Amino acid sequence: MQAKYRGQLVEVWKISHRPIHEIWVRQAFEQERLSWNEWNKNVLNFESISGDLALVGDFLIQKDGRRFHVVSRENVQRDLVFMDTETNFKIGN
Repeated sequence: MQAKYRGQLVEVWKISHRPIHEIWVRQAFEQERLSWNEWNKNVLNFESISGDLALVGDFLIQKDGRRFHVVSRENVQRDLVFMDTETNFKIGN
């Protein structure tokens, strides 16, 4: 899905164990840029300069076609504006 993050249009994936429909997320797993933590399957490992953790329920953003950034579920309403109004409704309610 797409959203605006700090005025920039980005691709977003709500981290979950459900089947992945986003092509960029599937490719990142295939390229081993994303993986589930071997000790805690609710933690997502990903390439990051800051070493942030991503948890199930957080939102992973792909910026500039390669870099990843995480928006926590607590900050999603503040930081993301989804392009699909139905998604905004589901996230907010």
